[in-house]
Amino acid sequence: MKSLIVLRHGKAESPGGVTDFDRSLAGRGTRDAVRVGEVLVERDLMPELIVTSTARRAATTAQLVAEGCKYSDEIIPSDKLYLPTQSNIMSTIRDIPEQYSRVVIVGHNPGFGMFAMKFGNDVDQFPTCAWAYIGFDVGFWGEVTETTRSEGLDFWYPKIGE
Repeated sequence: MKSLIVLRHGKAESPGGVTDFDRSLAGRGTRDAVRVGEVLVERDLMPELIVTSTARRAATTAQLVAEGCKYSDEIIPSDKLYLPTQSNIMSTIRDIPEQYSRVVIVGHNPGFGMFAMKFGNDVDQFPTCAWAYIGFDVGFWGEVTETTRSEGLDFWYPKIGE
């Protein structure tokens, strides 16, 4: 089985004169991203690989999650995860190197929320820093398709813990 943690970026600022791609995290987004990493450790969900959208808020979220869970390997940037379609998400998943069994991908709504709702069982909202832990009944990432059997294994977002 391959398992995927689909993570929406942290709360971002919306200052005037900054492109959507270049928006940075708000204070809450920074705190929540570190907490995501800590929760992954608490639930024994240490990632073997992190892949992130190249947008500033997502890349920063990925870095802070890595710090929170003491992940020290490379974080892989992917242009396909910036405001992704379902096809882009699937393509990213199928391109994951086969030696990794548990992977975190960091990106954006509405694509990530739709993906989590489709594959994550009982996910009905996907706020900032939410993650869905999804198991795919496959031996290889390249086998994941729109109809692959999956199981929602866990779901978390910061306000659940409050």
